[in-house]
Formats: sequence, C-alpha cells, structure tokens
Amino acid sequence: MKFSLTFLFLLFVNINLFAQEPPLPESREGNVVKELFFAGIKEKMAENYANAGTNFTKIIALDGKNDAAYFELATVNYRQNKLLDAETSIKKAIEINPKNVWYLKLQAEIYKRNGNMDALVQVFNQLIQLEPEEDNYYFDKANALFIAGKVDESKAVYDEIEKKFGSSKDLILAKQRVTIQSSTTPNNDDINKLLAENPTDVKNMLYLSGILLEKNKKDDAIAMLLKAKALEPDNFEVDLAMADIYQSQKKNELAIVPLKSAFANPQMPIANKIKIVSSMLPRFSNQLVAKDAADLAEIAVKTHQADAKLLLLYGDVLYQQGNLKEAKEKYQAALKISDQLYLAWEKLLGVQTLMGLYTEAIKTGEDALSIYPNQAILYYYRAFALHRNGQNAEAGLEIKSALLLDGDDNNLKAMIFALQAEVLIDQEKLKEADVAFDKAVSLAPDNYLTSSNYAYYLALRNQNLAKAETLAAKAAMALPKNASVLDTYAIVLFKLGKYDLALSWIEKALQNNEASNPVYLEHYGDILFLKGEKDKAIVQWQKAKQAGNDSEKLNKKINEKKYIK
Repeated sequence: MKFSLTFLFLLFVNINLFAQEPPLPESREGNVVKELFFAGIKEKMAENYANAGTNFTKIIALDGKNDAAYFELATVNYRQNKLLDAETSIKKAIEINPKNVWYLKLQAEIYKRNGNMDALVQVFNQLIQLEPEEDNYYFDKANALFIAGKVDESKAVYDEIEKKFGSSKDLILAKQRVTIQSSTTPNNDDINKLLAENPTDVKNMLYLSGILLEKNKKDDAIAMLLKAKALEPDNFEVDLAMADIYQSQKKNELAIVPLKSAFANPQMPIANKIKIVSSMLPRFSNQLVAKDAADLAEIAVKTHQADAKLLLLYGDVLYQQGNLKEAKEKYQAALKISDQLYLAWEKLLGVQTLMGLYTEAIKTGEDALSIYPNQAILYYYRAFALHRNGQNAEAGLEIKSALLLDGDDNNLKAMIFALQAEVLIDQEKLKEADVAFDKAVSLAPDNYLTSSNYAYYLALRNQNLAKAETLAAKAAMALPKNASVLDTYAIVLFKLGKYDLALSWIEKALQNNEASNPVYLEHYGDILFLKGEKDKAIVQWQKAKQAGNDSEKLNKKINEKKYIK
C-alpha cells in the first residue's frame, strides 16, 4: 500500500483551485464553440475527462486564441495526471491571458505535482505581483524555495512576510520548522520547544512526525503520532500518517489498522479514499493487497452510502478479483444513484457481455445511449450483445452508428470492424467480411486475437490459406499461452497439409490447461488421422465426445472410424 502523506506539502496553502471555475471570456466565436465548450464542461463535471478533452481540443482547432479552452484542457489533463500535457496547455492559456490568476494557480498546482520548485517560485512571483496583499503566496513561495534547497532565500521571504504583514503565530511556526528541518539531525530541544509552545496542535505534530520520518527516526515519529492520536482520536490525517510509517517499515499488517480507521471516518475526503484504493488495483496479484483493497472499499461504501463513485470503485475491486456478479451489482447501484456516471455504464456493459448476459446488455446499452449518444464504444457493446443474441441485422445498424462517430482510437475502430466482420460472416456476406477484417488488422496490427480470428475464418473456408498462415503464426508467436490462438494456428497448418507442424501446435494448445477441451481434442484427432495414426485419432475423438462434444460430424467420425471434412 502506498499512501504517502507527503508532509512537505502540508504547508502549502490550499488554493481550492477546482471549487469554482474562472470567469469565462465574454467573446465567443459562434454557436459551435459555445456548444463544444459547454459540452466539454458537462463531460468534465461527469469526470469523462477524455471526452471533455476532445471537445476543448476541437475549440482550439477553431480558435487558437481561446485561453479558456486551453485552461480547461489543462485541467482535464491535470486530473488524468498527464502533467506534461497539462503544463503545455496552461502555458498557452497564460501566454494569451497572462493576468488571469486562475491560470497561474493551476500552473502552480501542476508544478507542485511534478516537483518543479524553481518554476513554482516564478509562478508565485507572478501571483504576488498581481495580488500583492495575499500573504498565502509569500508563504507558499518560501516553502517552495525551502523544498528546492534554497534555505537562505526561504528565510529571506519569511523576513519579507514579517516586514510586510507583521509577526504571527503561523510565521513563527514556519521559521521554527525551517530551522528544524534544515538540520541534518533534528535537535530534540528545538522539537520539544516547538511542541511546548503548541502542546495541543495536532497539525504541528503531524508536520514534526514527517520531519522525523524523513530523518529516519521512525520510532520517534510513531511516538509523536500516538500523542496526536490521544489528543484527536478521530483525526484521519493522523491515521494516514501512522499507516504511512508502518508501510515504510514493511509492516503491512500494522498499516492496515489505522488505514481502516481513516476510511471509516466520514471526514476523510472521498477523493483520497478513491486514490488510495485505485493505487492498489495494479498489484492485485498479491492476495494480501487484493484483500486489503476490498476491505477498504467496503468500509468506504458503508461510510458514504450515497456516493456513486465509491460504488464504482468497489465494483472495480470486485471485478479485479474475478467476482463479476457482485461487480455488476455495484455498477448498477452506482447508476441508480447517478446515471451521469459514464464509466459505470461502460463497465457494466463490459461485465454483462463477459457473463453472457446479452439480453440484459442490450437493454443496458439502450439506456446508456439515451444519455451518451455519441460514444462509439457503447454502440460496440450493444452490437456485440445483439450479435451474440442472434440479432445480426440490429447489430449491423449499431455498428454503422459506431463507425459514423469520429475519433482517433484506432484500437476501438479495429474492434468495431472485427465485430462487423463476424456479423457479415453470419449473414454470409463473406467478401464484405474480409474487407472489414482487413481494416481491423490494418488499424491495429498488434491485436493478435483479431488476426487469429481472421485466420480461423479463412481456414474454415479453405480460402487464402497463405494469408491465414501469416496471420495465425504472428498471433501464436505473440500469445504462446493462448490455447485458442494456438488451436487456430494448428487448424491453418492442418488445412495446408503441414501435419507435423499442426500436431506440434495442437499439442501446445492442449498443454495450456485445455487437456479436456472437446473442440481441441477433435482437432487433435483430425490431425492424427491424416498423419496416418488412425487408432490414436479415434481415441482423441472419443475423448472429445466424453468431454461434451456431441456434434453429428464427430459421431460420424467415431462410428465410421475415418476423418470427415
């Protein structure tokens, strides 16, 4: 679990940048720009950041001097942690409108996040010039200088603050902290003095525990936090700091206890809870991490029962654990609270199709598209469900709708064309299907499952087998553990009369936990028969039947003891 308190930044003033939007420029170039702008704002508010970014990018293409669009684009990139893109966009906004403090505040947040203290100091210089009576900017500038290692310059700014605004408790504390933190070995007398002056200041204890942790005095830091915990048992920041220290000591069994306490506290921001659990998702191969994440998500949902985003996150945790049924229920619960949560629609459709709940997915897709009619992937999911439900005509219409929507996602386009190919095959429009498959492979040549599927359909028709071999071989080399891909390669080789190679690949397919797959066993028998090993072939056909393959063709092979095309 990684959930650093990052105590160095506790002293930065909370700008609360996203509590409201900066005032919009009065001039707008026509209705198209207005519509795109407010569509982008709507998507941003719903946290559909990719879609929001697309709208703001289109505005910039129409009006390269639209500073508000650059600002919004920077905002959505910042929220997606695309810091380089965010920095580029906010610089453009400031270049156009250099006196907008909101733009400078966002630039400051970006530099804080990426740790560029030198650039951050320059931003605070600009803010001070625009709003010289705002003392927060001076404090933040001093902190940025200190973090950059410029201790003397930091102290000089504190002296400037005292001269301009007078002495204050905050200023005295800040100066004392600089003295303590700049010391290689913290002086216990200085720390005790700071504590004595503020014996009940828990925020001060949090800060000092951070210094002790940085100086590798972890036991002293824990002792400090235990004092803070005694003063404020319900302070979630204390819990997080304790968990952070235990985690740094690799004592995860201790770290999870205060972390659960923090998650049960309704005062801890929901965004922080989401961030912590989300950071654990990529490490679900560790069963302890997966369990801890599930426990934390469950606690958060119980603490904030009406929060759709937490339900969405809990659904993601359950999905990662392979619990599709309960993940589906959480996504549905999130949508009952807010049907404007786009990701919940997309993830719900994904789970429903994985579970084979095609009728349910068709209805979900219809509901989702009534709210988000411009999302190609929603049409794709609905088309997929219709196709699997045998409704190919309707699926074809949804695919056409998906393809009409513009977008730069070649992987998604490839998926849509691959699905179109399967629909056309079912409709016996084979030439058109090949065209669709060719488009899919061209758009996403590294989508090896699509290449394998294309090769499979060509092999079934005994057409263009050389092309099928190239496609299947590439997929098999890229996905050597995918039994379906290996089976397809074996079939293609079998069709080409390369029986020895085909035998090798079908055996590899059966080794990948597929020893009882009835389809692969039948193919194994077919290859053996044409290699001249008839008795072994019959054995494999019988195994295929015992494994559940009761097709008429297989029964005929067994009864007549020969291969049948």
